[in-house]
Amino acid sequence: MRRFPIALAVLSHTVVDAALNMLPVVLPLLLDRFHLSYSQVGVAAALSNISSSLMQPAFGWVSDRWPTRWIMWVGIAWTGILMGCVGLVPSYPALLLVIVLTGVGTAAFHPMASMAVALASGHQRGLGMSFFSAGGNLGFAMGPVMAAWLIARFGLPGTLAVMVPGLLMAAAMYAWREAFSAPPGARGADASCAGTPVPWGKLSTLCTVITLRSWGYSGLITFIPLLLHEQGVSLQLAGWSLFVFLFFGAMGGLLGGHLSDRVGRHLVIAASLLMFPVLMAMALAIPGPLRWLFLATAGATLLASFSVTVVFAQELLPRRLGLASGLTLGLAFGAGGVGVGLSGFLADALGLRTSVWILLALPGIAGLLALTFLPARRAVRATQGD
Repeated sequence: MRRFPIALAVLSHTVVDAALNMLPVVLPLLLDRFHLSYSQVGVAAALSNISSSLMQPAFGWVSDRWPTRWIMWVGIAWTGILMGCVGLVPSYPALLLVIVLTGVGTAAFHPMASMAVALASGHQRGLGMSFFSAGGNLGFAMGPVMAAWLIARFGLPGTLAVMVPGLLMAAAMYAWREAFSAPPGARGADASCAGTPVPWGKLSTLCTVITLRSWGYSGLITFIPLLLHEQGVSLQLAGWSLFVFLFFGAMGGLLGGHLSDRVGRHLVIAASLLMFPVLMAMALAIPGPLRWLFLATAGATLLASFSVTVVFAQELLPRRLGLASGLTLGLAFGAGGVGVGLSGFLADALGLRTSVWILLALPGIAGLLALTFLPARRAVRATQGD
């Protein structure tokens, strides 16, 4: 494992995802400024997911065939600059335009960075990818807190400050670009798999699992701040709630990656997703200090499978690492983003609280579907209990 390029990729992932996840904290203020409905908020959140996702398979396909290291640092700078402008938008259509353009930068960054980590990890790909995913999850946790602090101090124009870490990180990636050169023979290491057919059944099921998990995940981080805001909770406390959920999610991702090397990718994916709805329901139902405990454990279980699904896809497509990364991090996430838009309409029709309860059930459905990955005997034991 080459630690330096992995460390750079992890840090850059943190910066990119922190910038992207400022949006859930900014949206309640833009909702008041532009007099938006929950449906319009859902559309904005969906566009953020879709625009940053649907192009990822295409960028991954390109990165499998040509040297495209420059995409990483350009994507970081692009994301930082455009997300910094989100607090200055003069209208709802302008907000949607900025969100879509920001998504292009993140879509360019993720597949190339993920493939670079896979190549730098050697035989410890599960561990390396768990660090990369943890960096992104940590960025997602830091984004709401950073946004809440900047907005409390400077108002909505405070989002401009996010340009600084984005440009600095892009400059660092460019300065040490040679660290991301693939080691000799790395791309041909899986030549023996050249004639292996693509397992479309497992790959399609995996994308469905990720889509349901993403729908629940993206919807919850979008609508939980709105639910707390509706209940009179301060913007900063709502930001800290997301931080606890996502920070321990990042820690859960590290644990899940480590466990998957020991007990198998399939079991970690299924068990963690099946545990999430119960823990999240407890977090919503129980007030006081215990709520923070259940938020932390719910975040850990939801994201325990994050890096595991990426590595699983790369193992299914060993000759197409960029495409595998683009599919798992992109296409399925985009489909989940469409679900966030649907959840916005459900919130308008059924109420915000009902929509949130629907969202927390989706990862559990994904866990049931993931049971099909288990070997027959293990699947029976998982469904029957100890």
